[in-house]
Amino acid sequence: MSDFTTLIVHPDQSVSFKVPGHDPMTPETWHSIIHDLDQLFTCDPERQVVTLTHQDTPLSAVFAETLPLLDGQLSRQAFYQLPLVWHQHTPSSNYPLQRIQSNAQYRHHPLRPPMPQGYVYKRYDNEAAAEVSFRTINLEQDLARFTRWMNDPRVAEFWEQAWSEEALAAFLNERLADPHILPLIGEFNGQPFGYVEAYWVAEDRLSPYFDVQDFDRGIHLLVGESAFRGPTYFNAWIRAISHYLFIDDIRTQRIVLEPRADNQRLFNRIIPMGYRKQFEFNFPHKRSALLMLNRESFFTERWS
Repeated sequence: MSDFTTLIVHPDQSVSFKVPGHDPMTPETWHSIIHDLDQLFTCDPERQVVTLTHQDTPLSAVFAETLPLLDGQLSRQAFYQLPLVWHQHTPSSNYPLQRIQSNAQYRHHPLRPPMPQGYVYKRYDNEAAAEVSFRTINLEQDLARFTRWMNDPRVAEFWEQAWSEEALAAFLNERLADPHILPLIGEFNGQPFGYVEAYWVAEDRLSPYFDVQDFDRGIHLLVGESAFRGPTYFNAWIRAISHYLFIDDIRTQRIVLEPRADNQRLFNRIIPMGYRKQFEFNFPHKRSALLMLNRESFFTERWS
């Protein structure tokens, strides 16, 4: 149990927190409370709500101001849609809506917030028994590893970018300069395992192929380290990146992928995680499948 709080589950299935000291709302205490609630929901998949009881007046006020309680109850669905302690930077939802057209061949779209630096998301995943995190890629730190990943035959089969370090550095610099793309390194317990590009679909080459919405997000992905392949790790990080994109902007209702239509290995992994195949289509360079994850189904089914 937490070093900072004690979570008490009562016979009526309500929960309360015993908080030591006179100032319960230190960042460490708040992190501990959220971690305990997360563990409660995770370890009891059938539990859809918790009733929070507390005698401490400051703690009661923080709960009322910070958590979406309804008659003292916190629902699983509402809890996981909050940024809370998992989200590591100012959410994109906070950025003012300003419409622009950044490329004449694409539709008008919202001006995107500045690219965050460093870690963007962290959460302990019980299934993988590890902390999953994502951070913005750093060429000095990551280029050699990224080059090795892209030249792995298993990765190159689908990315088709088995290039030199210099060519891949130019590729990543383009990504870092593009306001619609967020290039990320994924980690388990601080060990890099793969690369994820999160992007805003409205100003992407994918946008002409379906009825895109302003805040749809998309992802490109690869796992470069063989030690982190397999269903347990895949489930953990695809759940984590999906969670991050939904809590980053409350206006995001859908996350999409456009893998090669013959990538059956990916389909076998990702369909059970809530992504659904919509249709196939032809990019100039490949036959693709559009996969989509809906916000409501993610928070009602994937966290159950």
